[in-house]
This record gives sequence, C-alpha cells and structure tokens, in this order.
Amino acid sequence: MNFRTISDRPVEPLQLVELEMQRLVERPVPLALYVGDLGEGLPDSWLDMAALRALLLHPSVGFQARGAVWLRLLHLTRPDGQAGEDWRVATCGMALPGLWRIAGRMRREVPELAVEVQQVMLAGFWEALISLRERAHAMTAPGTIPASLCWSADRAARTFRNQETGHIRRTAELGEQETQQAAAPNPEAVLELAIGQGVLSRDAAELIARTRLEGMPVRVLAEQRGCTPESLGMKRRRAEVKLAEAIRSGRLDCTATVDLMIER
Repeated sequence: MNFRTISDRPVEPLQLVELEMQRLVERPVPLALYVGDLGEGLPDSWLDMAALRALLLHPSVGFQARGAVWLRLLHLTRPDGQAGEDWRVATCGMALPGLWRIAGRMRREVPELAVEVQQVMLAGFWEALISLRERAHAMTAPGTIPASLCWSADRAARTFRNQETGHIRRTAELGEQETQQAAAPNPEAVLELAIGQGVLSRDAAELIARTRLEGMPVRVLAEQRGCTPESLGMKRRRAEVKLAEAIRSGRLDCTATVDLMIER
C-alpha cells in the first residue's frame, strides 16, 4: 500500500487501510464472505467487508460466532497473490474500530509521533495475526482473536512511544549538558583575565594553574621554588580567595573569557 494525499495532507496509515477497505467494498465484485455456516446470529448470505464489520460489532452476534468469522478470516489471509493481499487488507480493516481507539489515545500522548505510531501498530497487528494464524487449529476461544490482535498493536505502540520519548529526553539532556559545558568559563582563560584585571599576580595565577589544573603536588612545587609546602599552600589559598571574591562581586566578568578563548 502506498501513501496518498487528501487536500495536500498525507494520509495516515489507518486512514489508508480504511480507503483500501472501501475500495474492496465498492469495486464491481466486492470482496465478500459467506457466514451462514458459522453460527447463530449470522445471516445465511454473503456479506461484503463493511457489512460484516458492522454485523460483528452488533451485540446480537455471539462470542462463538464472532470467533468463527475471525478464524475464517485468518485462514483466508494465507493465499498468495491478489486474493491473499485483499484478505490481509480486509482483516486489518475489520479491526479498525479498535485500532482507532488505540491511535486516538496515542495521539493525545505523543501527537508528534501519530503517523509513526500507526505504522508500528499495524506492524504489531500483522505480526500477531501471523502468529495466531499458525496456531488457529488449536485455539479454544477464537472469539478473543480481535482483542488479542488489538492488544498486540497497542503493546507495539506503547513500546515504540517509550523508546522514542526516552530517546528525545536523553537527546535533550545531552544538549543541555553540552550547552552548560560550552557556557562554563575556561579555567585558564579565567586566570589570564584575573592577571589582566589586576586581581592576581602572574606568579599567583601560575601557582593555581600548576597545582589545581595540572595536578602538581604542592610539595613538589615547593621543593622547586625552595620554600615550605605550608607557606606555598597558604599563598595559593589567599590567591583563590581573592579570585572567588572578584568573581562573586562582579569585578571579574567570566563571560569575557569567551573573547580570550577566541583570540587564542
């Protein structure tokens, strides 16, 4: 089945199934099913798909008779060629009332995924139909077939919704993290700015850079400079306090570090 458009709007997958169902009913020889031998409450006649769907939705049709009709529909989806394709479309069309209810709920939850959800629903419906068809001969309650098929479509839709919304959430979180990282001031640029604005001496900024950014132990740097680790640690502490106070008071505008990074 190919997507068409109505008034320049794409036809949704379930709408397309309905259009194909209508085609099967309105063609010169409508697709019809004889149901007179399938149970009480069913007419002794051939019914086209639209009439059959309306009949099965009526409360006068018993559970067993409804199941017998669905068993026959499953069997008819087996043949290859055009006949098999027609019956596959018709079987999906028979379940459209239930499928539309699922699609309506999903549309309210994730309106931006309406078309994709319907595609997934139909895939889940057809996968379940094939599975049921293979074990139709052993089914003891065939009246549950339509509910089972719709439940499979619903489960496929919910799984897809959860996966997509999870992906969207993770993507948004990743984008937020990247934005925060991009907005975070570069530590080296902050130190350069502090030197340029007279907040820190170059020696104090180098002390912070060597021990905080490069990870050099204070003890090792103290040995290189010929002083005690305690005095060097106190010097770093005073420099860091001055830097923090300058940032909090606004005297050191870290947004300006962006210009420094660009110049580099």
